[in-house]
Amino acid sequence: MKSNNILFKGIVMSTALFAASCSDSYLNTEPSQFLDEDAVSEALQDPTKVQALITGAYMNFYNGGDYHTRHDDFGYPAIVITTDLLCEDVAYHRDQHFFCYDYQLDNRLGNYARTVSMWRQLYQVIDNTNDIIEMLKPTDNRPAPEGQLKSMLGQAYGLRAYCYFWLVNLWQQPLSVGANQLGVPLKTEDVYRPERVPVGEIYDQIVSDLENGYGYLKGAGLSNKGNLSEYSVAAIYANVLMFKGDYANAAKYAEEAIKGGSLNSKAEMLSGFNSLDMSEVIWGYSVNGETTGYYASFFSHMDSYFIGYGGQVGFRKLVGSQLYDKIDANDVRKKWFGYNDDYNLLGISYGYEDGYGFSDYIAGKFRDKYMTSDGNDDPFTSDIIYFRTAEMYYLAAEAYYLNDEPTKAQNKLNEIVSTRLDGYTCGLSGQALYDEICWQKRIDMWGEGCRYLDAKRRDENITRSASVNYAADLRFYNAIDYSARDYRMIYRIPTVEMQNNPEIPADDDNK
Repeated sequence: MKSNNILFKGIVMSTALFAASCSDSYLNTEPSQFLDEDAVSEALQDPTKVQALITGAYMNFYNGGDYHTRHDDFGYPAIVITTDLLCEDVAYHRDQHFFCYDYQLDNRLGNYARTVSMWRQLYQVIDNTNDIIEMLKPTDNRPAPEGQLKSMLGQAYGLRAYCYFWLVNLWQQPLSVGANQLGVPLKTEDVYRPERVPVGEIYDQIVSDLENGYGYLKGAGLSNKGNLSEYSVAAIYANVLMFKGDYANAAKYAEEAIKGGSLNSKAEMLSGFNSLDMSEVIWGYSVNGETTGYYASFFSHMDSYFIGYGGQVGFRKLVGSQLYDKIDANDVRKKWFGYNDDYNLLGISYGYEDGYGFSDYIAGKFRDKYMTSDGNDDPFTSDIIYFRTAEMYYLAAEAYYLNDEPTKAQNKLNEIVSTRLDGYTCGLSGQALYDEICWQKRIDMWGEGCRYLDAKRRDENITRSASVNYAADLRFYNAIDYSARDYRMIYRIPTVEMQNNPEIPADDDNK
């Protein structure tokens, strides 16, 4: 492994080669861990030992690694909530408690916990994947891996690509604004560039990783939804290609991703979105009693009917009224929202929402397994869904439209929405068809982390004023109507990085 002094290091690769946890400090600037060739040779004879490293990388992606210190800081699921709250479809009427500063567009400074934790988490997972890639990739002295090891190498490439995709979009405007914009530091298994590498070059690395990842996983199928597969890597690739403006290939990879699952039944649509067994799921994280973050978890904040912060504690995330009001009354997705006495098994009071006339906007899309099964599951052990095939139907439809294939776009939209709304047929064309594709995706993917990236990519305006249930204090923060490319929609470089990385000048931190 090439030596470097990047600020953040990953899994200790000496005597603790196969530990799934990470080192205590991410502030060392001198290299102290190297791959031991004897240990690598031993690992390659026993894929279960490499699997321990893959498991550790997935765990760090899910829970944020060693750096979550608050109950709104719990890895990738917290990024999903945060970025959705930067937009308009998830409404947070309260001006206090966890996530309120994200909703106010006031949680981006370099010394803030949100900024530091997301940066550290994503680079930590990148470090994890770098170690795995270094162990498994073919070299002059080592042939290409086969079987399980081949799949593991593909997973590592795919996960690294996804982390860089989020990093470059959280810390800069989209690629279409300019390939020469300052991006983020780049660290692979054999390259370290501590400066802010241009956005276009970060995308080059992402595409290279996805080509490798998809190539190694192609033909392996979907054996475990907790691992990246050819289908979920295709889903990542489709999203990346949309940002690159390569709509023909975006549609191609979206169609490949769709093959990884089947569309939900109406019963599944109302089951709580808490299990990887759902038909549409192609990637997620299976949570158990040992890996749960309890109150520091997605369902704690997003389940309106359980004991968590978004439920019994009272800081509920509502659906924006502008979205809800336009959902057809016969659409099964309408039933995700509105107070439901059948769900309120704890007898929670919703007096706050009732008092403001917001009962229709209480969300029941996400419900913890503990309240939707036979009661034998531990609380806060619901699975976390990262990718569904549903997202890929909408992405394919949009890509077809943008590639001047409106009939294919219309057919793809009809194929999915007709499973949500009986008799749905879209006869629209032109801009109206495009708007319908985007709108139906916003409904379907509510609370799943798609809106932020879509709005930035499309250069849309966020219009919270179209809803009645945004927080009053947003006017003070000028956070009512604004561009998705507002400077507040990207983060400052963490102060700790600026202090330890002389390659990023003081005026290059997204002021």
